[in-house]
Amino acid sequence: MVAPMNSAQETDGQRDSGRSGRSGRGSWLTAAAVARVTGGDVLQRGAAAAGVATDTRKDCSGRLFVALRGANHDGNAFAAAAAAAGAAGLVVERAPSELPGARQALHRAAPFVVQVADAGKALLDLAAEHRRRHAAKVIGVTGSCGKTSTKEWLGAVLRAAMPTVSSPGSFNNQIGVPLTLFDIQPGTRAAVVEIGTNAPGEIAQLTAVARPDLGIVTCVAPAHLAGLGSIEGVAREKSSLPQGLPEDGLCILNGDDAACRAMAAVTRAQVQFTSVSRQSDWFATDVRFHALGTTFLLQGKRQVTLPRLGTHNVYNALAVIAAATHLGVAEEDVLRSLAAVPSAARRLEPKSAGGVTVFDDTYNMNPKSAAVALQALAGLGGPGRRIIVFGEMLELGEQSQVLHRELGHEVARTRQDVLLCIGDGGAQFIADGAIAAGMAGTAVHRLPDANAALPLLRAMVRPGDRVLCKASRRVALDQLVDSLLAELRTDAGEHAAEQG
Repeated sequence: MVAPMNSAQETDGQRDSGRSGRSGRGSWLTAAAVARVTGGDVLQRGAAAAGVATDTRKDCSGRLFVALRGANHDGNAFAAAAAAAGAAGLVVERAPSELPGARQALHRAAPFVVQVADAGKALLDLAAEHRRRHAAKVIGVTGSCGKTSTKEWLGAVLRAAMPTVSSPGSFNNQIGVPLTLFDIQPGTRAAVVEIGTNAPGEIAQLTAVARPDLGIVTCVAPAHLAGLGSIEGVAREKSSLPQGLPEDGLCILNGDDAACRAMAAVTRAQVQFTSVSRQSDWFATDVRFHALGTTFLLQGKRQVTLPRLGTHNVYNALAVIAAATHLGVAEEDVLRSLAAVPSAARRLEPKSAGGVTVFDDTYNMNPKSAAVALQALAGLGGPGRRIIVFGEMLELGEQSQVLHRELGHEVARTRQDVLLCIGDGGAQFIADGAIAAGMAGTAVHRLPDANAALPLLRAMVRPGDRVLCKASRRVALDQLVDSLLAELRTDAGEHAAEQG
């Protein structure tokens, strides 16, 4: 357990953690240490670095630039630019003599240079060493849905009680996880790290680097099936986080998800379950949706209102409560912070204009997240129609057609009023599934793209309507949301001017 700190202590801790500044004084990131940890060779010596960077478009001053090589860019080609921008050190795969302009830039700026065989592996090795050198409690969060919101909420709750860092945005891969760990400073008490995956073995690798003390698995659902193969493959991959927890750690699992419950058998850590359907370590009853969000009874007794819509957010909140109280935050303080947490951008985020409420859920989409969004919308009472705008779900592999049709069934089952399906491929199977399940054909619209959908949607919506927009990120349905809201605001302003 980590005892919370008051505001004055937090300020002191944060101030202490930053005293080395960009000079690197007190930092362990010296040429010799970097070479030892990565198995690299020191080509040039220099002063210690104060942090790590992987992108010359961002601040490199005083930092160690790790030249990552990807499918589209080779960071080694930017080594000279990093040195010119004030990088204190470079980790490269090629010697400066092989890099355009690097020899002159390195001579002028004089950063230390370490050559390695694989810069990506070097970044992971350095992050693992940085995590080893600090006492902060690390909380790893994974799951097919809800991991980013859970990470954001837990980070906000813990920051109110103690110096805390958390993954920015969706920094949950082999680059994002290390960069999050490098934010840990001597005064940091907790670090919330989102851990994602696209292929088998990635969560195990990142768990070994982050060495979390606590782990949260939000759910197991069909997602990234193109890389993980099946729902069983997803479950195996997610179980790598519980498997990597220490004996004195805590594993928080969704007790209503059979695949999550099974993970209790593979972890050495203490296990706590969350539930909205039965008594458990942390459970919710009497879940209700309304204009202000979602209300439930914590442990069947204490009324809690979240300013967010959906049962999935109740699960997220229960996991946050379990983790934060384990780390010493009073339940009262946890609930106060949860009542004020901001909505994660474009994750069932309500936006209003012209009397119409648009639920912007365009960040990403898989069958589970789409189903819970439909259930949340169906739970809202009051006048106005429920209009669903769905694009294609990507990375579902061979099961794509079946899963899209099943989602169409769910649209009909939850009695939505109108369905717009955007794009070719999977989106059209959603339309087929909805009609097959009994939704009127006149209520189902097939559009080739977002540009074609905008005029139809704009002509259709009326004050009081609720519009859910959701698709996989690459479909870029967020642009449709932004354009629709802009037109609604313009029309509302023109109407107000006419009335005035």
